[in-house]
Amino acid sequence: MKKLTLFLLLLGFGFIHQIVAQERQIIQGYCKDDNGKAIENVSVYAYDSLLVSVTDEQGRFTYGYAQTGLKLRFAHMVFEPTYYTIKDKDINGKNLTIKMKTKSHELLEVEVTANAPHIAFDNPVMTVIDYTLREDGIYLIAYRRRNSALLHLSFDMDTLHEMKISSRYKYITKDAFGDIYAINDYQASQVGFMELDNGKKILMNFYHSMSRKTFYDKYSTIVAASDSVFITGRYFYFNKEMGYYCNILGSDNEPYLLHYIVDEEGRDDISLMIRTKTGIDFWATTRIYNPLYAIDNKFYLFAYTDHETLVFDAVGNELERYPLTFHEYRKWNGKMELDRRWKQKMLYDAARKEFYTFFVNDGIYTLKRIDLKTGTATSVMDLSGYPFAQNMRIHDGVLYFIYPTGINHRKALYQVRIE
Repeated sequence: MKKLTLFLLLLGFGFIHQIVAQERQIIQGYCKDDNGKAIENVSVYAYDSLLVSVTDEQGRFTYGYAQTGLKLRFAHMVFEPTYYTIKDKDINGKNLTIKMKTKSHELLEVEVTANAPHIAFDNPVMTVIDYTLREDGIYLIAYRRRNSALLHLSFDMDTLHEMKISSRYKYITKDAFGDIYAINDYQASQVGFMELDNGKKILMNFYHSMSRKTFYDKYSTIVAASDSVFITGRYFYFNKEMGYYCNILGSDNEPYLLHYIVDEEGRDDISLMIRTKTGIDFWATTRIYNPLYAIDNKFYLFAYTDHETLVFDAVGNELERYPLTFHEYRKWNGKMELDRRWKQKMLYDAARKEFYTFFVNDGIYTLKRIDLKTGTATSVMDLSGYPFAQNMRIHDGVLYFIYPTGINHRKALYQVRIE
């Protein structure tokens, strides 16, 4: 009798497990703003109040128990609430895109201080799309009515050069060699100048273009360069292993390994998924974060996975190692855990050769300065009145970011001096 009862229980559990497995349906998608840029930290609710996902830095969300006809609610402090009803074609798909509109209200009230953030570049008929910094100033794409403009500004916000460009251009970036590129959905165009004999720059223009795919295939893997080599980075094993390689400038020799990093715990988790055949989408696995920077012909590798900062010379010989611990905290049982408030991003002030990072709690950014020798970080500023500020960058002790002005859905470039 006991054997029969045990058999029936096991049969029942197996039947229930089969039903649950059949009911599991995955929906994946992205949240983007009016300009097609990813929105991080969007809360995704099912049945209007059940939190089922939060978007990552690529704006990506995943819900594992989706049903056709179910209405999802997308909420963010900066954007209007958005609703979407799941369709048959969305189940087990990856191409769903949720467009969210910026809220049309004034900025939150903030304490007025002598060092409060303020609009750096403001034009009543322009909205800032994207920008990047270089030692010769700020390069900025702004949308104006039916077209866009590429602006070269000084750090005093004087317009040095301006060029009309297609409104298709949504991104601007600086590669590892310091060249500026404007990018749309189809191509990447290098920004250049004509120069007079005295070195003065005139007539900003696009001097070289390539397909967007070619640009990313050619330059996205190049992370830093010295006078002798440039460093490329590659991910392996579902983004849980990565290698940095030295490539000799002007040489056809094979690249040699600078450093190889393995996320042991993450790799074990992936191996378990493969063995159990859970159907997890490995395309969505998060990359390990170990950025590398070139400073004064040296390379600084922030190996967060290994809890240390490594310093290499211009050709890749290791010089020093320092501890790196600010991104973790000690639990009650003594075990070190990753602090989930840390967003796995770094900011580099090239003018002062200082490194920063930030933590986010309920949408509020806290900026911290990193001490290279000790591996610790000290809070220097919080943006309590500017939740989910976008595209933060630092130059010469000044923090820049993009934020809505509260007028006609415009976004402006803000700045604040770091104390």
